[in-house]
Amino acid sequence: MPRRTKKEAEQTRQLLLETALTLFAEKGIAGTSLKDIASAAGLTHGALYWHFKNRTDLVDALYDECRFPLEDLFLDQLQSARQDALESLGDFIIQWSQRALTETRPASIWKVFHQGVAHTPELEAIASKIRDEHREWLHLLSKLIKKARKQKRIAHKPSTNIDPVPAAVLGVIMGIIASVYNTGSGLVHAKQQTKFLSQHFIQGLKL
Repeated sequence: MPRRTKKEAEQTRQLLLETALTLFAEKGIAGTSLKDIASAAGLTHGALYWHFKNRTDLVDALYDECRFPLEDLFLDQLQSARQDALESLGDFIIQWSQRALTETRPASIWKVFHQGVAHTPELEAIASKIRDEHREWLHLLSKLIKKARKQKRIAHKPSTNIDPVPAAVLGVIMGIIASVYNTGSGLVHAKQQTKFLSQHFIQGLKL
């Protein structure tokens, strides 16, 4: 049997990671065995162990490969924020929520790593990485909120503390997504609910 090239080995590794992401999103990490992943990928159990020592090792590698994609959304809204940062913040909330609900791969990433499901030993092992990612999200939100305050679109009295606002916005986003998943709302309802809740939250920040 010919020896695999580095390219072929990497393709196999990526296949295992993408298969794991799909199965974890459908069945949860605890409900998915390494045998399930290898079988769904059309590979042997041994092929999987050649790339990953155990399920914790696989989940760690998967997380490093599958950060929730926000950079493009944020850069778009940062550009728009030159005109109205508060409106851009509202659009960011809507687009972020809808990406986690309606786009296949981002939705899978959200379900596996950010949906607040019961923690497993594998997730506990990468908890610090997930917290770091959430801090990065708060930093992005803070940029838009500070710009909105500078534009006097939200409360701007010196005595007003806006430090808790990014965490409140993140809580709204996570709450919207969790609500739709937990109620089994359809796509149309999910979009309507996302827009409705975002608009009301932004309205509460206005002067």
